[in-house]
Amino acid sequence: MPETTDAAEKSRVMRDLARRARRLAQSLSHADQERLLKHADELEQQASELELQAIARPPVVQVQMQLQQQQQQENRPPAAEPEGDKPKG
Repeated sequence: MPETTDAAEKSRVMRDLARRARRLAQSLSHADQERLLKHADELEQQASELELQAIARPPVVQVQMQLQQQQQQENRPPAAEPEGDKPKG
């Protein structure tokens, strides 16, 4: 299977492979057909699991943006106190 990093893309590829396996199974003997159909079902199950992972995990870009915002907030100098609130001494 081609190397892809996106879970949704991997899922799409696995479902495509499952479709091809089912199509190929039609031309095989009964025993081979059963094995290939079982493999196609396993591919579909793996694709479903990947989709669930993709839903549960936010995209990398979104996480990176959140981290950058946090870092920017942590690196800001403390806000200056307004002139009227400073104690006179």
